[in-house]
Amino acid sequence: MSKFSKAGLIAKSGDLSVSKTLNDVYVLLQNSGLEVLLDSSTRGLLGGPVTVEMETIGTECDLAIVIGGDGTLLHAARELVNYNVPLIGVNRGRLGFLVDVSPEDKLHELVEIINGEYIEEHRLLLDANLLREGEVIHQSLAFNDTVMRSKDILQIIEFEIAINGSFVLSQRADGIIVATPSGSTAYSLSSGGPIVNPNLNALVLQPICPHTLSSRPLVVTAESEIDITVTERKPVSAQMVCDGQVYIDLNNDDIIRVKRHNRTIRILHPSNYDYHRILREKLNWG
Repeated sequence: MSKFSKAGLIAKSGDLSVSKTLNDVYVLLQNSGLEVLLDSSTRGLLGGPVTVEMETIGTECDLAIVIGGDGTLLHAARELVNYNVPLIGVNRGRLGFLVDVSPEDKLHELVEIINGEYIEEHRLLLDANLLREGEVIHQSLAFNDTVMRSKDILQIIEFEIAINGSFVLSQRADGIIVATPSGSTAYSLSSGGPIVNPNLNALVLQPICPHTLSSRPLVVTAESEIDITVTERKPVSAQMVCDGQVYIDLNNDDIIRVKRHNRTIRILHPSNYDYHRILREKLNWG
């Protein structure tokens, strides 16, 4: 018997390659006695059923199932974090560090989860605020990372970092990544950052192509408030990027203030979930 009563289905918008898996999950949930709501991202992928907005899934569902890749889950996580709805990721992407339910074998892992056999994790998110002349002009959440980087051209940017109001360093680099433990296997890893277990209460500061041989990643407690100030004197072409999906242009003297969000995202994994096995498979470890 299902532990859940109403599930929301979210898919990679406009991606016809997920249609079969979306239909299989839809039928499975209905046969399991769950009421199903389809997010607007599924429009055109399943035929006739009426779709709803993400907010409706947050307020009415006790489960959200994401079909796609990690990017699809990142978007859903930011949208649903304030509703405390647990997320399940069905992998139709490539790497799939977060979407770890296989669509194969008649979705056996999904059946087990909706019947109450799962491992639940609480993953932290970031609050990223852009301050200009002392005022917050933009706010965004980030599941993986908040990045300050050069925008359209190859340009080294000068910036300062302060943690909890205490000056840490001034640096010249292509940018800086502030990553959650979940995001430590994303852009930060590609830039030479450490892999951080997702259960650790920590954040990673990882420079992007720093113009110095002494630069190293810095791991700090997740309770830290991190300020990144653009100190470049010449006109800057830079942006703040959250999860590779939210892009905001920066001006000279702008401050990106990053801290932990006050809510966490609930992720449900199959009962055989093993983080180190995921690392071995995705990173081709021996």
